[in-house]
Amino acid sequence: MEVEDLSTLSQITLKWLDLILNRRKVRAEKESDAIKALMNSVSLTSRYMKSVLDDPASQSDEKEHELSDLWNETAIKVRPYKAELAQRCFFKGLYWSDTKRFSEDELQQRKLKLTDIESEISSAIKSI
Repeated sequence: MEVEDLSTLSQITLKWLDLILNRRKVRAEKESDAIKALMNSVSLTSRYMKSVLDDPASQSDEKEHELSDLWNETAIKVRPYKAELAQRCFFKGLYWSDTKRFSEDELQQRKLKLTDIESEISSAIKSI
């Protein structure tokens, strides 16, 4: 093998290593984005629920539809990393599209309570 061949082979190897490392970095960034989306969804939902508890007149179908969309977007971001949690986010989106859709028992059974999802976020943060 000639020196030129070794040089070309080295360049190709370096490009492959760069691609592999870049993929890992992109995956880590997307996973962080998914966790941020979860945290944002929980935070905005908590604030809205507190607002409604403090002043029932602040209940808003428009805000609940926004929360539904937010949870659906979060489900899509979370799916590649935690499919079961993504499914729960999807059901959370369904819940906010119609808050009478699930009984209290169903909410607990499906682990749709914010405290359940907060625990999942905590576990995800620990695993980074």
